[in-house]
Amino acid sequence: MIHRSQAPDFKVLETLAPIPYKVHTLSNAVPVYSIQAGELQVLKIDFIFNAGEYYQHKPLVSSATLNLLSEGSSSFTAEECAEQLDFLGSYVYYNTSKQSSVISLYCLEKHAEQSVKIVHEMLKNPLFLQEKLDTYIAKKQQQYMIEREKVEVAAQKLFARTLFGTQHPYGKSAEPEDFLNLTRNDIVKYHSKNLQPNYCNILISGAFQEKHGVMLETYFGEQSWKQTPIVREYTAFAMQQSAEQKHYVERDNAVQTALRIGKPIINVHHRDYAALQVLNTILGGYFGSRLMSNIREDKGYTYGIGSGIVPYKASGCFVIASQVKKEVRSQAAEEVYKELARLRTELVPTEELHSVRNYMLATMARNFDGCFALSDSCKFLMEFELTNDYYQNYWNTIRCITAQELQRIANEYFQEDSLFEVCVG
Repeated sequence: MIHRSQAPDFKVLETLAPIPYKVHTLSNAVPVYSIQAGELQVLKIDFIFNAGEYYQHKPLVSSATLNLLSEGSSSFTAEECAEQLDFLGSYVYYNTSKQSSVISLYCLEKHAEQSVKIVHEMLKNPLFLQEKLDTYIAKKQQQYMIEREKVEVAAQKLFARTLFGTQHPYGKSAEPEDFLNLTRNDIVKYHSKNLQPNYCNILISGAFQEKHGVMLETYFGEQSWKQTPIVREYTAFAMQQSAEQKHYVERDNAVQTALRIGKPIINVHHRDYAALQVLNTILGGYFGSRLMSNIREDKGYTYGIGSGIVPYKASGCFVIASQVKKEVRSQAAEEVYKELARLRTELVPTEELHSVRNYMLATMARNFDGCFALSDSCKFLMEFELTNDYYQNYWNTIRCITAQELQRIANEYFQEDSLFEVCVG
């Protein structure tokens, strides 16, 4: 009998088990990563393309192509596609980022083949009807016109341009005229070059069985999805940081000011990345962080403030973000720099480091709980071409890092004269 008056035994995890994935290759050289985990009879299948905004020849093309896949194919209309997926209890999610495009299928194991057949048809034979493109553009354009009035959106766009330049994919963003310039030919061209087996990895997790490997071969192997002879050119874009470190854009009708402070920074392949994440968590990476305690709790300048490190394949981005009262934007920025200076000049107290360490380890453990969480963690390894010991090394850094090492990291990466500041509002 369970004694609910007694707390369960507390145990500190010493190690993190590697993700239990297996790899095999389809006849057309598409790698398939499989994770058998969980008790529910469900599957998640990710089709991960090395594509995304980095490879688009025009703004908006990548996201438009991905989202129009379900809007009709040679075998079914958009309405028929939605009805079939709904009947099967399946769901398809689309996501495009700077350097990847992902189609995620969630389905019951018993309906896996019927669901996969629909995704195959969407990927291989989309029609990209002009009327569907027109509807998509009109909807997105309306959303854009609303979003662009928000100070946080304007600040984020300006911040990206400041760090990477207007011509780099990490800094470039859509403008009003880009909606008018998007054509069906752009969509067809992008699909034919990028959403092909040449640039695809498949990740399947959940109630995986050997028959599902056979199923993937049937619908995504050489006989049904051949490698394209089109060779995609890779462009190495140069990053062009702004000559000005501080940018202020006044908006008379704005109640608040959107604040961004940060810089380009290392990515996951650098030896200091895990240590930098620990330092970032102390600064602004969780609700009990120093930025929250100072600028929200003590000063009352904002409802929320945080910091983060965004990894890209060719770089990374460190950003502190908040919306503050317009009349205290200077004071809020000053307090941010004070907190950064504290990290450079003072050792992190033992109790604070212990709390952050426990928070980060618990978060990591939660990211390994269940088949879908394991799938997302594995997807990160695949996208950044990391080995399976990455998470264990990350775990060890969190457990063992010292206050002295954190101070070294702060002095190397958080010098005030290396940071850019953007205020809009």
